[in-house]
Amino acid sequence: MRRLLSRLSRKFWKFYYKHFEYDRVGERKIKKSIKLWHKGGFFNKLRAYRLWNYTRRHYNCNIYPGIQVGENFRIEHCSWNAIGKTAILGDNVRIYSRVDITAKVTGDAERLAKNERRHAKVGNDVILGNGCMIIGPVSIGDDCIIGARAIVTHDIPPHSVVIGVNQVRPKREDEYAPAYVKLD
Repeated sequence: MRRLLSRLSRKFWKFYYKHFEYDRVGERKIKKSIKLWHKGGFFNKLRAYRLWNYTRRHYNCNIYPGIQVGENFRIEHCSWNAIGKTAILGDNVRIYSRVDITAKVTGDAERLAKNERRHAKVGNDVILGNGCMIIGPVSIGDDCIIGARAIVTHDIPPHSVVIGVNQVRPKREDEYAPAYVKLD
């Protein structure tokens, strides 16, 4: 009887977390807007645009639906995030709250004229910590950790950790991301 109650309890909380948790609902709406945008067509882009405006109003989350996203993109806390139009995110990217991926102010007109990327390209298996800022068209390598409140304005090599303002160090063996649980 105890095992049955334990199993039912786990199933209930998994269902609750997936369907009614504030952050999960916001994450689903953002992912749906990105998916609709990349389907193409006028009505899909219109629906994506409306979902984008909804998440901007209700979650203060400004993630443009035209960004390129890999598999298992995860937004742990979907409030106060901002990701620009030309950002590229790889597989298994995990984003915490208040993450900004923005364009540089200087030289932006030239990049717009040449149709170049203005925002960051983030590799696979990257964690973007609370309050980090990635400014300009930088490239972040695979398996990196961008620490809380870090500011990145230069390219980051793979398997490294960023702390503070562009302070890069190699990743130690004991620094790893927790196991990625796919909820969808």
